[in-house]
Amino acid sequence: MIRGRIDAVYKERGPDGDRYEIIDWKTGRTQTADPLQLAVYRLAWAERHGLPPSAVRAAFLYVRTGEIVRPARLPGRAGLERILRGETDDRRPPEGR
Repeated sequence: MIRGRIDAVYKERGPDGDRYEIIDWKTGRTQTADPLQLAVYRLAWAERHGLPPSAVRAAFLYVRTGEIVRPARLPGRAGLERILRGETDDRRPPEGR
C-alpha cells in the first residue's frame, strides 16, 4: 500500500470526454521533485475513477517561480510495479509473466 495526498485535480471537459489534470504544488527552493510521485497519483486517480491513464495528466507547480513542469512520460501500472520490485530494464521479465 502506498499513501499520498493529491494537492489538486482539475477536470477538463472535451469533445472526446472528460480529462483530468493532477497538480502537485511544490514550495521548496529547488526543482528536484520525483516524477514517480506523479505517476503513482495518476494511476491511483485513473483506477479509482475507472479511467484509462491516458485521460489523466499530471504536473508539478513550483509555487516560488510559478513554473509548471509536466514530465513527458510517466510509467503506468506495469512500469511502477517493476520499479517497486527493484527491477531494471535489463532484468525485465517478458510481458505476460
